[in-house]
Amino acid sequence: MIVETNVDTLSSTDYAHQMNEKMLSSLGMNAGEIKIYKALFKMREGSPAQLAKSVGIRRTTAYSIVHGLTERGFLIENPAKRPRTFTIAQSADIDTVLREDRQRLALREKVLRQFASELSRAASEDSYPVPLIRFVGEDKMEKYLYNEPWSKTTYVSDSTWWGFQDHTYVENFPHVIDWFWKKHPNKISLKLLSNQVISETEKKLKWRHPRRQIKYWNKATNFLSSTWVVGDYVILVNTRRHPFYLVEIHDATLANDQREVFKNLWLLV
Repeated sequence: MIVETNVDTLSSTDYAHQMNEKMLSSLGMNAGEIKIYKALFKMREGSPAQLAKSVGIRRTTAYSIVHGLTERGFLIENPAKRPRTFTIAQSADIDTVLREDRQRLALREKVLRQFASELSRAASEDSYPVPLIRFVGEDKMEKYLYNEPWSKTTYVSDSTWWGFQDHTYVENFPHVIDWFWKKHPNKISLKLLSNQVISETEKKLKWRHPRRQIKYWNKATNFLSSTWVVGDYVILVNTRRHPFYLVEIHDATLANDQREVFKNLWLLV
């Protein structure tokens, strides 16, 4: 049989006895906090020492629990009394707690959305890393060519340098080309389009390094620089006029797409 009881007619003692512990638990109170809260509800006002004696726990434990419940807005401290005493928060106090909780929740939601955005950006950068760009001036260019980082990434693609070569690069750096092919005699191939019919210098290089293939492209007379696609890199080299310079772009996606362009051009020229 179910008996309906009007809460308004209950004494504070009766109400504390029937207080729904599940509700208190859902508000985040643990078993110890629920005992202290219900005990204080009966007492109306009390100190942590009195509450400790009432529920049979240590004073230090009671102080800790009371402090935590006060921090969360469930209890109100009376600062005028010594020792300090506490009372149960009233409905108006709970309204204040609700407003503060809403503000904290709104702030937490904002922070979590920002965090989710950062995670998404980080994941995107892992899949599509931001290109790394390096500029090398003429005074450091030859040294950089001797110590370039590109070749080691060629082996993960098709072991071939693709691209376009302005004929002035051969005229200015034939010694670097010779050094490169001595370093990589049987590992890398090279297929570059060029804007000049094979010169004497080029013929000698081709004879010494047969894996180096150059095709004259009669549609490329207006090209002013060399473009190499090497592994995960795209390199632009200006040797047409001083000051020479080199621009290195480290981006696997860009390199892949440029490689496909020059592969197809190679078959058409």
